[in-house]
Amino acid sequence: MNIRQSEQEHNMLLAKLDYVSNLLNRTNNGFDNYIAQDNRERTFWQMAYIHSDIWSMGIGGNEYKPSQKYLSNRTNSILGEIYESIDVLKGKCYLRKTSLNDIENKIESKLYLWSHIPSIHPVPGRKLGSGFGYRIDPISKKTIRMHWGLDIGAPRGTNILATADGVVSYIGWNGGYGHTLDIDHGFGFRTRYAHCQRILVKKGDFVKRGQVIAKVGNTGRSIAPHLHYEVHVSGVKVNPKTYIDLSSVVIN
Repeated sequence: MNIRQSEQEHNMLLAKLDYVSNLLNRTNNGFDNYIAQDNRERTFWQMAYIHSDIWSMGIGGNEYKPSQKYLSNRTNSILGEIYESIDVLKGKCYLRKTSLNDIENKIESKLYLWSHIPSIHPVPGRKLGSGFGYRIDPISKKTIRMHWGLDIGAPRGTNILATADGVVSYIGWNGGYGHTLDIDHGFGFRTRYAHCQRILVKKGDFVKRGQVIAKVGNTGRSIAPHLHYEVHVSGVKVNPKTYIDLSSVVIN
């Protein structure tokens, strides 16, 4: 091999190394799109950003050691840049993978929470009747009493659905409520289904949102077949309609 041929091959090597170096730089710069996506995802799920300085760090490892004996200074310089670019790119990929795992865990925890929040109509297709608040007693027609739930009229035997995931915490005859079913959804949420004709689950059963748990009836202090539905939050009875309206925004 003569000197001229050696120079030509050396120049070809430099050209290829320059190409690889530029490609790595473009790839590193293009990673900004993934970083922006990561920031958007973290914003949506209310998670802290990863600082830009962290993204630009490599993961460490073997550094390039220049060879003065076989390679020119220019070749050594390009190889050093390539090693550094690869290290930074590996760091970004590792960080993005770790971040995606964190985001996935956050999503799973949110979905778990949402699945336990009462948020669907317990008797789909049926109009809401007497609501939460003070009203004239429907039986005596004289006394004004607080109505702690929501009445939903339906034919006897109509399906009643669990409005969120949870554990059946009570089944039995509960005075004016008649045949009653309570579900503990965790996170401070509890729902009550009263005046049932028949209850289809047992105490301690885990039920899923949308599962048929009972049949509409007319038991207890009631003048017509209907479901009396209550939502309790941290032991306080609240307006169930607020949670039925959640059905349009909560992931089912």
